[in-house]
Amino acid sequence: MFNLPKECYVNKFLPKKLFYEKVAISSGAKNEFTNLVERITWLYKIAPETIGIPKTEMVEEIQIFQIDTREKKIPLSVIKTITKGVKYQILFLIKYNNDYCYTLVENDTIYNTNWNEDIDFQFNGLNLENVWNNIIKEVIKEADNNSSIDEILDNKNKIDELKNKINKLKIQADREKQFNRQIELDHEIKKLNKELEKLINE
Repeated sequence: MFNLPKECYVNKFLPKKLFYEKVAISSGAKNEFTNLVERITWLYKIAPETIGIPKTEMVEEIQIFQIDTREKKIPLSVIKTITKGVKYQILFLIKYNNDYCYTLVENDTIYNTNWNEDIDFQFNGLNLENVWNNIIKEVIKEADNNSSIDEILDNKNKIDELKNKINKLKIQADREKQFNRQIELDHEIKKLNKELEKLINE
């Protein structure tokens, strides 16, 4: 699943309490650790001494953690808690039986792939920051371009926000009984679709 040198392989079981005792968390987050998460495994450590790629001030190491769950669900609170407790960037492999997906946190936002989406991660670059940025692009399905990773993520967040607004307006329009209000909502949807198209083509 991950084409990495054997020096990167860790395969170490991590007790759940290691994370929720280290960071102050809500009762809901603790329940997610207890009820949703079956097991957490530290799979790989990508660092200068294991992969031979230099670190940067922003990215010193990249970890790959596997979280086995009891439901086909991404444990969002668990991911946020682990990310806060570990100072390095983390790519998460979420597994439920034979189903899997990938997720990560960047700028306090969680990004994830679809379930059972095959990704051929390429762990190479001039430095570990390049490697991490390439991982992010793979997860969010962003073609390589000259924009910075912050610009790419900002654009993606705007696209996702617009899509959510459009979907909510469509639901509202379907339920609306007054014809004049239906026209207004349809006009707003068309306007947002134009904005969405512009963002996607940027």
